Formats: sequence, C-alpha cells, structure tokens
Amino acid sequence: MGSITKPTLRRINVDAPIEEFIEAIKKDGGCICTNYVSPEEVAQANAEVKPYLDADKPWQGKLFPPETRRCNRLIQASPTCREKFFMHPLYQALGEYFLAETYPTWYDQKCHYYTSHPILSAALGIDVRPNAAGQRLHRDDKMYHTWHSDATATGWTKGRDNGFGVFVPGIKTTIENGATRLVPGSHLWGDDRGADPNSDDIVYAEMDVGEAAFMLASTFHGGSTNNSKDENRLIYALFMCKGTLRTEFAMFLEYPAEVVKGWSKELQARLGWKISSPNCGMVDMRDPGFLLDDDFDPEAPNVDVDLD
Repeated sequence: MGSITKPTLRRINVDAPIEEFIEAIKKDGGCICTNYVSPEEVAQANAEVKPYLDADKPWQGKLFPPETRRCNRLIQASPTCREKFFMHPLYQALGEYFLAETYPTWYDQKCHYYTSHPILSAALGIDVRPNAAGQRLHRDDKMYHTWHSDATATGWTKGRDNGFGVFVPGIKTTIENGATRLVPGSHLWGDDRGADPNSDDIVYAEMDVGEAAFMLASTFHGGSTNNSKDENRLIYALFMCKGTLRTEFAMFLEYPAEVVKGWSKELQARLGWKISSPNCGMVDMRDPGFLLDDDFDPEAPNVDVDLD
C-alpha cells in the first residue's frame, strides 16, 4: 500500500521564471517566495512600524485577539513596506496576471477592448503576541460576496479570483509562534464546504526573514495560536483586488491626495488615483489623477476619459 503524500507549499526563489509562481499558485492557491526582500529591509520596516504598534490598543471584539497590535495605514507608515514589499515587481506582475481583466465593449458595430488593473485593497501590519489565539480558517474574499464554484476537476481559470495577497514576516515564523495555516487546493473548492481545522491537509507557512507568501484570497487560511513565550510574530499583509471592486480599506480616506502626491504614478494608480478603464472611478467626469497636480485647472475643458 502506497504512502499518502501530505500537501505542501512550493518554495520558489524570487529569480525563478514567473511561470513557476503562476503554476504553483494556480495549483495550490499560494506559494512561498524565497529571497523576496533582504533581512535589512525587513529590519527597516520593523523599525518604521514600531511606534504605531506601541501606540495601538488591545482589540475588543472577535476579529483580533486582545494580544495583537496593528499598524494601520501601512503604506504611509512604512516607506519600506510601500516601495519594497507592495511595489515589488514580482508581486505586481503576479497581481496583474491573477486580477487584471480585459473585456469587450461595443460601440455601434466596432468592438473595443478595455483592461481594468488591480488596486490595493488592504495593507496592515499585525503583531501577534504570545498567547494570542489562532483565527478560524476563512477566505479573504468574503467582503466581496464571492460565489465559488467547484473547480477541483477543471483547475483554476482566469476571472475566478477577486483578491491576491502577499505576506511578509517581520520575524522568522514557526508553528510555535503562530505561523499562518493554509489549505492547499482550497481555492478550487465550491461553496458547499468549509475547511476542517483538524485536517491533515493543513500546511503551516513557516518562513525565514526575507521570504514572503503569495496567496489567492479564495484560499482557506488562518493565523495560528502564538504558543511561544516571548516572540511577537509580526506579519505584513497586503492585498490587491480587481479594479472594479470596492476596496476592503477605504483607500481615498486612508491615503488622501496630500499624502500620495509625492509617490510614483504607478503607486498612485494602485491606490485608485486612476480610472479603471474605460470610465470607472471618475471625479467630475475626469480621471482622478488630476487632483494630484499642484497646478491642476478646475476649469479645464471636458474631455473623454475613454480615449479609444
């Protein structure tokens, strides 16, 4: 009788062809990227968020155990998280693959194609301290009211997912200090089943400093109990969603114009300061990016944002 192979998450070096990451994520719903960033960059991010974690108060409710602390508005609080973790070329490219969508639109008898690109949906630093209880296994696309059809026989197909995330640990994550649990393949499950927290199919995303975990928002996962005596498991969680969806965090309020003006055009677009083609997300019937110009003309001529 053959042995039963326990599921695993593939570990892929950051310099590997992107196709390796795509295939692993399509198959398992996530993977671990080695050498994603340097340990020095992680240390810098930790230093940047420390004042915010120290100032945070215990949570009152069920969403977080009281032993956790958070750094909200992470993209502003930590330039390292913003430029090195979120805007990392690999994460951005994978986000485009899994979330960007191109659709046809007809004007009379001419067909036009428009692409909507992903935007930042959530960015949070979470410090999980000793004795913090683990989370229930869940999917992070729940806020989008996503319907999941069973695709275990057919495999992943484009358009299926609404969110795609990256987790970067601030310290070495282990089973003892509460490494995130994932259920490989659960992104293909239908809505007729949940995830058994006692299943042998659960994998712990143990990571060294400098590594990262990519995950589709449809993958069942959950932080584990921190059973260590003195290790605060700091994790940076960043998620993008489809450009046509409402974001989990209200980005225009978290990162208003005066905050994002000095950031790159690419980052501004990821924060929603650019329309989702052809014309979703306008301000005064214009692409919202004009509000970031110091000398913008409020009386400028009215022109189409749909330039095709």
